[in-house]
Amino acid sequence: MDIRAILDQFWSIEDKNTFVADSSGNLVYQSEKNDLPADIVWDKINSISFDFDEQEFIDKEHSLYFSVRKTVVKYGGESWVCYHATDVSEYALLLREVSTYTKSISKMSKFQTSIMKKLSMSFDSFLPGLADYCMADEVVMFTEREGQITKSTYSGEQIIRFSEPNAEQYAGYYELKRGASINGLRCILNSEVQGIRCVVLVRTSVEMGAADLMDPSIHNVISLFIENSILREKIVYESEHDRLTNLYNKGKYLSMKSECFCCVETIAVYNFDINNLKHINDTYGHEYGDALIVKAAKSLHAVCSEKVFGFRIGGDEFIMVAVNVTKEEAEEIRRNWRSALDSLNEWDKDLFCSAACGMAFGSGDHIYDELYARADKLMYEEKKLLKSKGITSRIRSVSQDLS
Repeated sequence: MDIRAILDQFWSIEDKNTFVADSSGNLVYQSEKNDLPADIVWDKINSISFDFDEQEFIDKEHSLYFSVRKTVVKYGGESWVCYHATDVSEYALLLREVSTYTKSISKMSKFQTSIMKKLSMSFDSFLPGLADYCMADEVVMFTEREGQITKSTYSGEQIIRFSEPNAEQYAGYYELKRGASINGLRCILNSEVQGIRCVVLVRTSVEMGAADLMDPSIHNVISLFIENSILREKIVYESEHDRLTNLYNKGKYLSMKSECFCCVETIAVYNFDINNLKHINDTYGHEYGDALIVKAAKSLHAVCSEKVFGFRIGGDEFIMVAVNVTKEEAEEIRRNWRSALDSLNEWDKDLFCSAACGMAFGSGDHIYDELYARADKLMYEEKKLLKSKGITSRIRSVSQDLS
């Protein structure tokens, strides 16, 4: 038997990883030069019970991935089956890496899409999406803004957020570098975004590679989300607030009037007016008039809360609305406002602010505009009373009463 003649028909280049069997399947030749273990390759070939032209084989135990091409050669009146094996392990590894990368990109895209849909929400609303991406049991976010620390936690149900007065308790979290762990939580973000310090940590019981958690894309997406959410907060705040006083503006007042104030069970409407603002503006300039407006606004801020809303409608016209309060509480709010204004005047005696306030209380099927009109009438009555008593706004450093 001239094996070379058979091989010349089968394989015209270097003789490597080559096997020849007779028509009964008996191995009659194998090449001496191989980059694959010949015994493993031949065992895999013999394990195939069906005919094939080309077949791929995987040997997980030895981390082998190879392809075998089969050709039948006619020689000397007999059929000889020739096999040639090619090591494609590196190619398979590349395919796995590409597949893993594709899955990672798809997963990241899903994560990006999920949190970008929440840009109109608070800047910790991305936590559920992050928990899903990282397969985390818990996600924690600390934010520090103007010395106030807020902790937001998500553990599969809802985001729970609360203020943390004790900043020292969480000092260690703000010193963490990305990838570091504390109390079972791994830090994946620690940076300052739009002047707000943000730390994001995850706790997971699923084994997830550090490289996955430290993927720069996670850091960049979260930072971008927080930045956009903070910018949105600023835009919304500026659109709803008066720049001089930081009280709600007229637009916000009209919005709440139509959407909220007509639907509550009980309501108290307060109408305010600053005495002699025009005289001070005309005599001393708008710098003094603005200072008077700011002082009056501070007295409203002192009593504003989740139930009490303060508005600057324009000029020296202020409105305050308290919702879901009793009549006794409404009266107390007015007394507290007056006390706050007195304290401000005592603290700053050079600029004395005199303001009149009328209050109307309604419950049940109240008509808001009627309450407002009543509060406005009562305010003018108090304005006249204050003027008759000589209680008016003045600049004491000039020693001039502007009555």
